[in-house]
Amino acid sequence: MVKRIAKWTALLLIVLVAIGLAFVLWQESEPHSADDIRRYSGLLNEIAAIDVPHNDFLSDEQRRYHAVLLQKVESGMKLNPGESSEYRQLIQSVLFNYQSRLVWLDRNLTVLSDVGMDRRNNIGGRGISGHHDHHDASARKNFADLSSALDRMEAANGWPISRVLSANRAYKNLTDIVLHLAVGVHSVSVEYQPPGVLPDPGSMASDFEILLKAFKAAQFEPVNSPAYVADINQALDAYDRLVVTTQTRINAALSPLERRLAGRWLAIHTIAPQPDPQMKVRFQR
Repeated sequence: MVKRIAKWTALLLIVLVAIGLAFVLWQESEPHSADDIRRYSGLLNEIAAIDVPHNDFLSDEQRRYHAVLLQKVESGMKLNPGESSEYRQLIQSVLFNYQSRLVWLDRNLTVLSDVGMDRRNNIGGRGISGHHDHHDASARKNFADLSSALDRMEAANGWPISRVLSANRAYKNLTDIVLHLAVGVHSVSVEYQPPGVLPDPGSMASDFEILLKAFKAAQFEPVNSPAYVADINQALDAYDRLVVTTQTRINAALSPLERRLAGRWLAIHTIAPQPDPQMKVRFQR
């Protein structure tokens, strides 16, 4: 009886591995065009900033109570400063309730307490009180892991498994950067702080700082205001350059089969949300 169970268990595992491999090999592996990258980065921003927090995190009771405010945000209407502060405090409280679950999706999610209490915040007070995901720190860790993964991939001569895993990890961290910062724009935070050493112009690190600084600037603007939209667009333009550079380095280092196994940017096996091309977005780039 024990041998029979072991036999069927082994067979089931083989079948599951075969199905998983077939699924991975079926996925598209051609690099994204510049137009696709621009379109998908905008959709990714909308998923993280609006779709997930509004539809997955808010309770039915919260949606009913804040219906007018949420409808204004979702439709792209400009909020006044008071409404923006109210909305950001609502999203901050919702994110707090989901921290323990979100950390399972991103090991770089950085939970800190009472950050920058001597600095002004974006709701007319000081600091970020309480126990919260500090999106800036989380995104910085994602970028550090993205950079490390690309370096490991390019150094893994003769080790295809290492190249594949490193490329897959790079794409996941690339996606997580926007997942943190897009929703961070709608949370309570303090102003941007530059790194101790400024990166070289034109480098990936420079593009990351440009996008982080622009997202942080949007945090201090009324939601959906012209300045807010301009800051988000600047951030996403820099993010597009990060995607292009990451994609270029991965395609140069991996064979066609390795690229298929690793997945491209936003492939489902990079644990990325799947943007719906028909999703409504608040503004066009």
